[in-house]
Amino acid sequence: MNNIVNLYKPVGPSSFSMVQSVKRALNVKKAGHIGTLDPKAEGVLPICLNRSTRLIQFLVSLPKVYLATMTLGVTTDSQDATGQVTATGDASQVTEQEVRQVMTRFQGEQTQIPPMYSAKKKNGVPLYKLARKGITTERKPVILQIYALDFLKKEDNQVTFRVKCSAGTYVRTLCHDIGHALGCGAHMSELVREQVGQFDIQSSLTIEELNHAQGDGTLAQKLLGTETVLDFLPEVLVVPGYIASIVHGKPLKKGSVMATPDHFRPGTNLRISGDNGQIAAIVDPVVNEHEFQQLNPEDIAFKLKRVLI
Repeated sequence: MNNIVNLYKPVGPSSFSMVQSVKRALNVKKAGHIGTLDPKAEGVLPICLNRSTRLIQFLVSLPKVYLATMTLGVTTDSQDATGQVTATGDASQVTEQEVRQVMTRFQGEQTQIPPMYSAKKKNGVPLYKLARKGITTERKPVILQIYALDFLKKEDNQVTFRVKCSAGTYVRTLCHDIGHALGCGAHMSELVREQVGQFDIQSSLTIEELNHAQGDGTLAQKLLGTETVLDFLPEVLVVPGYIASIVHGKPLKKGSVMATPDHFRPGTNLRISGDNGQIAAIVDPVVNEHEFQQLNPEDIAFKLKRVLI
């Protein structure tokens, strides 16, 4: 019970309530989700159990894929279908070609102002609590990446698209901004998260399936281990026998390193595996790959971020 559940969240419950449901179903004391999904959204909600909650900090930055539908011609204060209508516009003349053209402008590096109805905090207070009191406060633009934005279909004033984006992207704000660029306004009406890093919707489990697996003895086959979910991190190979020193908190010296990734720099998360393939720790480089070559064997090359065994 120190593994990760690739859970499917339906429309309705909050992400927090889904975590509580998993804790009850599997009888675990500690659990946490990777990336919040609003109650009206559905899809992939990975949940870390017990000791695997230590991995959350390394998984929250994974890119995400969403299938979204936006409604043209109606703007809301929450930027989705749960909010109050703040403006309406004529979307009857907006063509598929215009939508496609505008969407191309929202690919690549973008800036986005987080919505008031969000969990981001201002002076320690979640913005949504301020919004519910009718308070609007200044929010700083956030830099993000839209890796792919694919138009799928347009039916009347409904536009369906798929987006692959960096963590921290608000798809409802993307819909709002696209509507503003089209001149008619828009809000997000449906959202399905199809992927979080390597967690995909095809292999996700509903809470009912999780309960069934717990009952028929197949649960272990359906949970994901640390090695699987951190496989995306580049690996540093160390000399045999040094893992014990790392586990006891010692930083990694150059002379203990057998191999490194081709490219790395300070701020990069790297994994260190033991002889049995088990990931022992996550480390952060002190220097980049070029400066690493200039270090002496006794110089510290990587500092510990998290010991995992």
